[in-house]
Amino acid sequence: MDLYHLKTFFFLAKVKNFTKAASLLFVTQSAVSHAIKKLEASVDTPLFKRKGKNLSLTDAGHTLFASCEKIFYEIERADQDIARFKKEAKVRIRIGSTVEFGTSILIKHIKDFLDAHPDILLDFLFSHHLETPLVQDEVDLIIDCKEHLLPNLEKIYLFQEQYITIASPAFVREHKIRSVEGLEKINILSNDKHLKWWQNFITAIPEKKKSCLKNVVQINHIRGIINGAISGLGIGFVPKYTVLRELEEKILIDPFPWIKPGADHFNIFIKKEKLAFKKNKSLVDYLSLLKPSEFGVD
Repeated sequence: MDLYHLKTFFFLAKVKNFTKAASLLFVTQSAVSHAIKKLEASVDTPLFKRKGKNLSLTDAGHTLFASCEKIFYEIERADQDIARFKKEAKVRIRIGSTVEFGTSILIKHIKDFLDAHPDILLDFLFSHHLETPLVQDEVDLIIDCKEHLLPNLEKIYLFQEQYITIASPAFVREHKIRSVEGLEKINILSNDKHLKWWQNFITAIPEKKKSCLKNVVQINHIRGIINGAISGLGIGFVPKYTVLRELEEKILIDPFPWIKPGADHFNIFIKKEKLAFKKNKSLVDYLSLLKPSEFGVD
């Protein structure tokens, strides 16, 4: 089997799209197609099932893909091991994170790591959809509060994320909000129309009071929810670490301090083969040793 054909197969198997594979490999789509045909001819068995534009792996394809993961991750690790013998060599880590955590917390706490590892460069991907980039090796690891049950993943616990309801003091006074029932006639600022964003709050209140959350205003960004609450547009629900300054300065208050919403758990997710890379292990160890209080969370 030709190594170039195997690499082409490996990329195509991850993204399952000829155009995207060609883009990642910096070749034409026809070159990808030709390489796959050559590889299937050499092994004398189909590696992909083709149904219209949809691609999926055959049983033989799955077997070969598992072997390719080991081969190409070992080549990547060898390349990084050799890089340390070069003068001023740099290795790169691509890290994915949820948007608010990445922009407000991760960026603020990563400089010490980079100062201790001048040979490492970091690229950041901030997104609420991190599983596909992880599967397709567009990032080396992700930090996420969602669960990822993919095979061959390591999960490293980081911290528990606490949520809080927020409103301006003037808004609370104006609407005389003293109980959950007070939510019935005011705007609920949510990341989505169906209040999935508020689920940790909803599960913490009695069943008969859940119907009070009626007037939903969708704002699809946490900072927008925060600014909406400050401006008196309604009551928001956000991770507590995102509003520590506003709470300390009394720009925002928690209208329901007696309600303890459910918490999410932030974890690092990384493929086991990737965790074997020295550069990735160094970053995982650094992030794991940071105390939750340094993130401004419990």
